[in-house]
Amino acid sequence: MIGKKENVLLAMLTVASLLISIITISGTGATKYVHTLSTGLLLSSVFFYLVVYLPDWKRRQIVVRNFVQEYDRTKLSLINKFLILSDSQEYPDRENLLVKEEFRRYFKGTNDKGEDRWSAIANGLQSNEFYLREVIFDLRLLNDEIRFYRSILPIQDAELFQFLNRLSQAISSVELTQPDYDETKSFCRFLWQLFTGYNFVDGYSRAGYIDEMIERAR
Repeated sequence: MIGKKENVLLAMLTVASLLISIITISGTGATKYVHTLSTGLLLSSVFFYLVVYLPDWKRRQIVVRNFVQEYDRTKLSLINKFLILSDSQEYPDRENLLVKEEFRRYFKGTNDKGEDRWSAIANGLQSNEFYLREVIFDLRLLNDEIRFYRSILPIQDAELFQFLNRLSQAISSVELTQPDYDETKSFCRFLWQLFTGYNFVDGYSRAGYIDEMIERAR
């Protein structure tokens, strides 16, 4: 897979070959050879784009789309489990909870029983190992998609590469979480950061570092 700089260079070469071919189309002698050479370069460029670039571009788009869809699917699946664990299944449009401000507002609130929703989730994960394993399973699927994305696409954005690497390592570190107080507390801290974009050094970020990185992965 060629990078953006190589694509720009090839595009410029194609345009230059086209212009030279047009200018020298009626030439004789040395000009005729220049026309033949530029025409050959033009045909080679067209062949490259049709046979190499376009299939590779389509493949990249499929991988990127699948990664972003899996990220959103994982978050929606986790939100469904959070609503069950916090006795809040009545929430109407669950996709709204993909927005970090709404997620933070809602799960910092209380349910009909007067329980803090996020505390209820933490208690549920500690007392119900089935849901703990289901949450971990969703995260493991996302981690598989991250690894596939990184193995297929050459990521030239150093910050994005480091972010995906840290996210993958973070998910791997929580996969063995056991249903006891300390481990579920740490696990819920990771989940809260994943959904709210919370940075434990700088606090809440309006832009949302995680969402920004996912957007750059597109």
